[in-house]
Amino acid sequence: MKNIPMEKYTAGFGLSLVVTSLLNAVILIVKEKNDSVMSAMKAALGHHWTTHGAIVIIVFLLLGFIFSGMKIETKLDSGKMLKYIIWAVIISCVIISGFFIPNLKFTGTMKY
Repeated sequence: MKNIPMEKYTAGFGLSLVVTSLLNAVILIVKEKNDSVMSAMKAALGHHWTTHGAIVIIVFLLLGFIFSGMKIETKLDSGKMLKYIIWAVIISCVIISGFFIPNLKFTGTMKY
């Protein structure tokens, strides 16, 4: 793979994706474990998933513009960014799966 330099918005929003992917997993765990957080998120926008999504989108946009203004494109190339994104998604999946898998209830009669 060729490591290609990135534009400032590509680098900024790529790094924002890394952070918000991990934040998404953390928010999920916190709201599921803490009833007061879950209640506050339900009260904020009517449903906890709506609030969760709004938080992630707002943070993604804010961090994207902040990181874009920090000239991080000089420190990152496309290869590094791709590795960061892949690892963030893998870690987020492990966090979410690690939380939910122990709580799954399997029935004896699974129908396909």
